[in-house]
Amino acid sequence: MSEKSIVYWAPPNELISALSPSTAIMKTNNLVKTRLLLDKILDNINSGDKVGIKVHVGEAYNTHYLRHDYVFEVVNAVKSKGGIPTLIETQGLGMEARHRTISENFTISFGSRKTATKHYNTARLHGYTESIIGAPLKFIDGEKGFDAKIFEIEGVHLNKIAIAAGLFEFDKIIIVSHFKGHGLTCFGGAMKQLGIGCLAKLGKFRAHFNENLSINSKKCNISKCDQECIKVCPVNAIKIEGESAIIDPSICVGCLGCSESCPVKKAINQSFNLDFKNFTEKVVDNAVGVLSSYDRKNIRYINFAIDVTSQCDCVSSPNMSIIPDLGIFASSDPVAIDKACVDAEINAPGLPILNQKGQWTQPVAPGIEKFNAMNNLVNTSSFFDAAVKSKLGNIEYDLIKI
Repeated sequence: MSEKSIVYWAPPNELISALSPSTAIMKTNNLVKTRLLLDKILDNINSGDKVGIKVHVGEAYNTHYLRHDYVFEVVNAVKSKGGIPTLIETQGLGMEARHRTISENFTISFGSRKTATKHYNTARLHGYTESIIGAPLKFIDGEKGFDAKIFEIEGVHLNKIAIAAGLFEFDKIIIVSHFKGHGLTCFGGAMKQLGIGCLAKLGKFRAHFNENLSINSKKCNISKCDQECIKVCPVNAIKIEGESAIIDPSICVGCLGCSESCPVKKAINQSFNLDFKNFTEKVVDNAVGVLSSYDRKNIRYINFAIDVTSQCDCVSSPNMSIIPDLGIFASSDPVAIDKACVDAEINAPGLPILNQKGQWTQPVAPGIEKFNAMNNLVNTSSFFDAAVKSKLGNIEYDLIKI
């Protein structure tokens, strides 16, 4: 792509207001600026359009997720155009929540976004409900995350993708992203929302794992357990062969229910993808597939670079904010908007944070990429190199301040 993409930016600073602030002061309010940004990009919404607003409600016990107030403004912006908004979300990997005993009378549950019923409870706790935001929440991959449409693609690593089936019920899509760090892709924004957040569970599994689940026959002894894996499998992909179970990879949907329920954890072979370059390329494969199957002209993106932590909203403890708020970004290009956020993150000063010893660390200086400096895992260039190579979008952009 030769021409530069347009990215609109609202800086994060707000003028301090009195009890009765002026119009000029309120135009610096971040919620007001959200609406002003949306007015710049929602030129494609017509009266009567069904508009899916892709959100991430945040994991249970995570307190840095994107506040519902911002999504409320997205909903109102859609309504002002005559559109019919619906919040849309997909299930996370796995089937069962995990539990930790904190003290004698205090046990917490996390990993709560694996089925629609439990996912909705977390969404409700975080304010993502129709009564608060003004639009219903729909899980577009169904109760357990299995509702998918399979598309063939010519990706770097993937030749098939599993997109959440309900995505195609909408005329237009708005991808709402909380820009923050991520342990596998370095950062999470619009590209990751496309390449992971819009997928059914099978699609997420293929990105996060190197190969299909299988049984370690040396560890599995089906006669000495209650055959939990067979009972929990929702698609009957597991059967007994001799004294061991086997998994039919042509049926398996990658829900991980078997590995969660197996009393002998090493009896299920699972190869988690820790090749960061490979993972980012798979995310891009998926994102390109989503845009190929759903007209990219009907998708808009808004990134909130606020409460920027080093880890993603999928975890319960993402740590402290590592940089000041950077503001809000909006575009019709998923690569350009993420590149603008990363450039702003690099140029910003880091914030001091407490390490595990309770000592304040020196902030990372401007000009240094903060996520990689904090996580020491993967560089942002891997994501953008893959995006450019696959023609997902444009890293060249014009930043227009509002």
